[in-house]
Amino acid sequence: MVLNLEGSDLLTHELRGDFAFIGRAPSNHIVVDHPAVSEQHALLLRVQDSYWLMDLNSTNGTQINGVVVTEAEVKEGDKVRFGSVVAVFVGLCCKRGSKRGLRRFWTVIAI
Repeated sequence: MVLNLEGSDLLTHELRGDFAFIGRAPSNHIVVDHPAVSEQHALLLRVQDSYWLMDLNSTNGTQINGVVVTEAEVKEGDKVRFGSVVAVFVGLCCKRGSKRGLRRFWTVIAI
C-alpha cells in the first residue's frame, strides 16, 4: 500500500500474509492516521488468488467504486474509500528473491 496523506511523505506497505487490519490505531497492519478512519476500520483478507475487504462496523463506512460495502471482493483498479481516504488497488508487483513472487500493493490518497 502506498500512502500519500495530505502532503505526508510517500509510505509503502506491501501486502503480506493472508490478512491485514486497516485503521487509525497503531496496532493495525496498515495504519491510516486520518480522523475519518476508524480505529479498526476494515480487514483485507486473501482468499486463494483473490482479496476481500470487510468493513469492521466503521463510523464513516467503506465504499468500493462509490458503492457502500460491508464485504466485497477487491479487484485490480478498484477505488476503496475508508471514510474520506481513498485507496486504489494497483495490482501485482514482481519482487526478486521472493518465494511468493507476485505481491499486491495499494495506493492511498486522502481527499
